Amino acid sequence: MTLFNKSKTKSGKVDDQAVGSRDQTHETKGAASEDNARRKIAVATYESLFPETMVSYTLEMAKRMGCGIIAVNCANLTHDVTEFFSNAHDVAFEEFKKNADRNAESFHTKAGDKGLAFTHMVHYSDIDTAIDAVIKDYGKPEYIITENPAGMAKAKAKTRSPHATRSKEDIHILLVDDNPRFLNALADRIRLQGHEPLTALDGKEALDILQTKTVHLAIIDQRLPDMDGLDLIARVKEIDSTIPSSLLTGHGDAKLKEATEALESVYFEKEDMGSFWGFFRKILNSLGSPEEKEPVIAQTFCVYAID
Repeated sequence: MTLFNKSKTKSGKVDDQAVGSRDQTHETKGAASEDNARRKIAVATYESLFPETMVSYTLEMAKRMGCGIIAVNCANLTHDVTEFFSNAHDVAFEEFKKNADRNAESFHTKAGDKGLAFTHMVHYSDIDTAIDAVIKDYGKPEYIITENPAGMAKAKAKTRSPHATRSKEDIHILLVDDNPRFLNALADRIRLQGHEPLTALDGKEALDILQTKTVHLAIIDQRLPDMDGLDLIARVKEIDSTIPSSLLTGHGDAKLKEATEALESVYFEKEDMGSFWGFFRKILNSLGSPEEKEPVIAQTFCVYAID
């Protein structure tokens, strides 16, 4: 199951004639440690230099998750870009590779200091094609981190709400799912927006949290080992009827959707996470945590978990 689908780039695929016989990938491997030689995080950018915020987040996430790093600089240099100059392709490719290799040295050093396996690739294509190459050569990474070019424009367009009443630290988001990988990926996405969620693997653990914490939003999987999600939502409503909730399921149908809405909860399929994040932002805004307060880190790149 794909939790967060890969972002679709506006640029086209690399032109085969533009690349010619040139290899699309230039690769430099770092020494892999036994701890993170298998699990990987792929991080990709269209620039020859990785933004410092992206580097810092990737290093922290890789260390916490026990993953190595595959860093990919993408140069989507198509034939249209350089068709007016006979030798422009070679010059452009070599210059980009040289700059990317030089800029990746710091990233490589920081990964080594943390004991993380590190591989650097320069791929002459768009990000989607480069990630496909990573998957082909190394298998599916645990997470993919890519830039979000529209993020800063979106951030600049925001206006500050005068009605914020809670800080992010005061807002408690409860996540309940018996799949640790899905749960961790969901939690990581929420952390990008400046929140530290409360997580539970079953209904009992979730109810224990509700006895000790004031929860402002509950996000609950339907299939739990000790009760189903609808039962847990009903229990949450008994504790505090004002808590907004949503049911996430990978095995839904019209009947389950109807039952969810009867509990005044919001129903989402796990294959449609885009709609879920719209709901999530709307709830946060209503709680006094307006979207414009999200950290820049959440506006400049995106994190995806693949399964």
